[in-house]
Amino acid sequence: MPNQLSFTATKAATASETDAVFLTILTIYIDDVEALNFVNDKQNLVFNGKTYYAVGFTAVLPDQSSEGQNVCKLEIDNVDLSVYKTIKSAAVNHKITCDISVVLSNQNVYEQGPLHFILRNIQANKSVITGELHDLYMHDRKFTSITYSPEDFPGMFY
Repeated sequence: MPNQLSFTATKAATASETDAVFLTILTIYIDDVEALNFVNDKQNLVFNGKTYYAVGFTAVLPDQSSEGQNVCKLEIDNVDLSVYKTIKSAAVNHKITCDISVVLSNQNVYEQGPLHFILRNIQANKSVITGELHDLYMHDRKFTSITYSPEDFPGMFY
């Protein structure tokens, strides 16, 4: 079932002119502590009492079909050395997670999300910081090819 937009979002999307803009916000957590808040816009955004700083980023999320992408990607423009240092220092021995949401610029309501991800395989160069987004479920992790069935493993099933 597709996600439903709020009345305000539907009205903004179908209006010939509007002040409402769809924005993507990103919150990065290091060891479950909020570390960075970004909005993909040219100006900062205050949303639900938090300030999201204007930084260019792209989150390529999975399709809603069964044949969607296996790996989701996050790319953050490397325009601020403090962002690079924060992520690089945490990448070695810390758990980095992030929430991605779509909001309207003039409302304090999530239109989509927040979607929760683990950030892995982080790389950086002079222009961009990239990483892979994995959901918090088990299907993105590698397991043995053995299947467990009641016939082969009756003690596992009731």
